[in-house]
Amino acid sequence: MCTSTRYPAAYPLRTITAKSVVKALTQFVSVFGIPKIVQSDQGSNFTSHFFSQVLKHLHIKHNKASAYHAQSQGALERFHQTLKSLLRAYCTEMGGDWEEGLPWLMLSACEVCQESTGFSPKDLVFGHTVRGPLAVLRDSWTKITENTPPKN
Repeated sequence: MCTSTRYPAAYPLRTITAKSVVKALTQFVSVFGIPKIVQSDQGSNFTSHFFSQVLKHLHIKHNKASAYHAQSQGALERFHQTLKSLLRAYCTEMGGDWEEGLPWLMLSACEVCQESTGFSPKDLVFGHTVRGPLAVLRDSWTKITENTPPKN
């Protein structure tokens, strides 16, 4: 998650080895560019020699959060709670695999205005309002109310 824009990125992983995390980081970098700083917890996948070598070659500084101190990544931890709730609801309502719903849920989550910034993460990253599922729903509700005659 970008600390400035609150833009989250999520990639489904079958394992959380250093190699699979680097592969996900590569996907992130291909879209957003090489970050100057990466903050992580102190999991073995992030503290491995392989992961540190990749960051070193890309000239990325690695900030490790304090052990057992989730507050050091407060915004990210809060987003994890929200994403888990969204995934749980998706799987319950749609009966689908969470991996299928993840891109749609991320699109929706990035479309919501953040109280801390006053903008949605997508607005800040892309510089314009991106049309996502919430906008489609709002448009459909607007059409319904426009086509309904007022009651006297």
